[in-house]
Amino acid sequence: MQIFLAALIAGGIPLLFLFVIYALDLYASRTFRLVLACFAWGAVGGVGLAYLFNTRVAVPFIQRYHLDMLWLFVVFAPVAEELFKSLSLFPVSRHRDFTYFVDGAIYGFAAGIGFSITENFLYISETPSSAILLALIRAFSTCLMHGSAAALVGVAVGRFRFRRGVHRGLAVAGGWGAAILLHAFFNAIGQANLVGPGLVTPLSVAIGLLGVGLIAFFINRGLHEEGEWMLETLDRQVAVSGAEARAAQSFATLEELLEPLAATFPEKAEQIEALVLHQAKFGIKRKIFQQLEAPEARERLQQELDAMQAEMETLRRQIGSYAMIYVRSVFPEGRVNVWSNLELVVPQDQPADVARWSALLTPKDDGKLIHARLQ
Repeated sequence: MQIFLAALIAGGIPLLFLFVIYALDLYASRTFRLVLACFAWGAVGGVGLAYLFNTRVAVPFIQRYHLDMLWLFVVFAPVAEELFKSLSLFPVSRHRDFTYFVDGAIYGFAAGIGFSITENFLYISETPSSAILLALIRAFSTCLMHGSAAALVGVAVGRFRFRRGVHRGLAVAGGWGAAILLHAFFNAIGQANLVGPGLVTPLSVAIGLLGVGLIAFFINRGLHEEGEWMLETLDRQVAVSGAEARAAQSFATLEELLEPLAATFPEKAEQIEALVLHQAKFGIKRKIFQQLEAPEARERLQQELDAMQAEMETLRRQIGSYAMIYVRSVFPEGRVNVWSNLELVVPQDQPADVARWSALLTPKDDGKLIHARLQ
């Protein structure tokens, strides 16, 4: 029973932190499948390669040259583990659903948490008498350190993946270097007598929690940048009105704003929310398209953008005029700044779908709504 409870703690608490980090991505550009793939790699591939390196390379090297075993904990293990557990980030970064360093942070954190959970199971199986206490301590310290360190690599990969040549290599090396230094410092606290025995556990937990806070800060910063991208890139040239762009930027509170509509037309509320989410992703990808230099990558992303525009038009037709008129009545002008002031942003030469949104949501002079038909 003690081992069973320890296993629940060793796996459950790190997974809870992973869920929290996963949920921070408001625009949901990351996918569960890729998160699971990174988690699985960290838990199996990363642990396996690190174990082989530590036992077949690091330990024999230390023994051969009569070095202190401290070298294993503060040099060899941090380097090997951070390199191997984050290898999954490179193929994942080439996937169409990988957009910005927000995704990189989440995928990296997943890889690190997977690595740490496998380590947890190995450690508690070796010390069953103190398994629960060990699981608790590791869940709030070592696990979070592993997740945060790998997330730093993910941030570097995502932030600079569109750079070419030496700049991209230096950026990724910097992310790896930061992860290795964090890992080495964390291990040194417990192995090198840097602090008194009574401070090791509190300081280790503090580092783990601070690491999670740092990753959360990076994610929030990335979301802020993506929100600015939406207002910059969602414009009439891509058939998205100013009000729609503001709605995409306000996606974090959209569910709350649509609550009255959901009570009457739940299926329509989901479609409107899906449309806004599509537009949010579209704005982010359009900004990325502007940064790309490689012709092949631009062509591939342009195909994605065309497909997303078609999906948005389909959603608009599915929503229909009646539900959109009800949206306008639920959110009258002055209550929320989501669907108002369309008449200020739509000129006479507007694209067809923008014209339809304007007709749906803009009041006439007499205060009555214009009834339009989505085709």
